[in-house]
Amino acid sequence: MATTAKFVCAGCRWWHFHPTEGAEPDSEQAVGYCRRFPPSRRDNGVGAWPITFGNDWCGEYADKSDVSRQMSRSATAAH
Repeated sequence: MATTAKFVCAGCRWWHFHPTEGAEPDSEQAVGYCRRFPPSRRDNGVGAWPITFGNDWCGEYADKSDVSRQMSRSATAAH
């Protein structure tokens, strides 16, 4: 099954773009951190989020626009 461009890391609410030389957030060279789960501890004892490319994908995808809808609902509910 092929994935569509919509469901890749670059469009996910959990993905944090990490600027690298010559890579824009929407380019194939874009690199970032998946912050869906807490950082995992590596063999050297240091915790880190997984590094992914913007065009990678997984089963935990959540659209960035879903965040703004949830935020606006919770803000109106608080008033």
